[in-house]
Amino acid sequence: MAEVLVGDYEKRDIDGQIERILRDLGDPEPPLDLSAVRSLLSLDLQYYSSTDPGLIAELGHRFTLFARKTLPDVGRHLLSALTKSKLCAFWVPDSAQILLDESVPQPKHRWIEAHEITHSIAPWHKGYLLGDNLYMVDPECHAVLEAEANYGAGRLLFLQERFSLEARDLPLSFGSVKQLAARYHNSIQSTFWRVVEERNPQDPVFGVISIHPAHPTVGQHDGPDAWRYFIRSSGFRSRFGNVLPRHLYSLIERLSSRRKTGPVFAADELLIDAAGVRWEFRLESFSTGHALLTVGYLLRPHRVIVPVAAAS
Repeated sequence: MAEVLVGDYEKRDIDGQIERILRDLGDPEPPLDLSAVRSLLSLDLQYYSSTDPGLIAELGHRFTLFARKTLPDVGRHLLSALTKSKLCAFWVPDSAQILLDESVPQPKHRWIEAHEITHSIAPWHKGYLLGDNLYMVDPECHAVLEAEANYGAGRLLFLQERFSLEARDLPLSFGSVKQLAARYHNSIQSTFWRVVEERNPQDPVFGVISIHPAHPTVGQHDGPDAWRYFIRSSGFRSRFGNVLPRHLYSLIERLSSRRKTGPVFAADELLIDAAGVRWEFRLESFSTGHALLTVGYLLRPHRVIVPVAAAS
């Protein structure tokens, strides 16, 4: 999946909105109670069935009524999104509702709900987005809006800087990821993502969420590549921008054991930075049974192994 970066201005705006929410809730301890957030924002959470034709017709009617006040023909496009695509949740501005498909696995509900809450608090989203799917919005614009909602979901569920401070007090390991996931009541995958990006952003760290080479059903998705997400700290992005996910997945293929769940491998490998210098990285991989998570970090920070010619 292509990486979409959230702009600094948008980050500051979303952070300000979330800071206000957490302050109004009395700076809560983890895990965050999303029902308290909804109550504060006067948002209602409802569940729907994507296979219920009566409800789908009712939702289409609501969208049509709302569209008369916003964008021409948007009701028809949203109804099409509901019936023909993989829309799993959406925010309805006129009724201040978050609607979530009840067929979505329970572990995903918390993230999806926080994602839709972010849509509701980002003031520029209302004019563009009513549901988590394309409908008369340019694909690049849609990808940016979704990236912004994901950014806000992470900042909300992990209590902004609170998570980073706690993560830095723990070793960079899958044991720490599981411990933090339990503490914040969030999924291992979303916690893994936050650890890679936010534990020490200046340190070169990457994460790959992919198919398990020995068990292709683990991590299977509808994209063209074996990896679904390539996550990078700002330090890795600035110094190792030449390292592509296909390079890393080739290492994962070579190193992976046949273990279907739990630790899959741990190894030390050399990566070449953008200046053509080799650095020693520690790679560790863990299978949740739903996806393969691989993290890589400098084994000995600032230690050059062997200088080489600049990469072409």
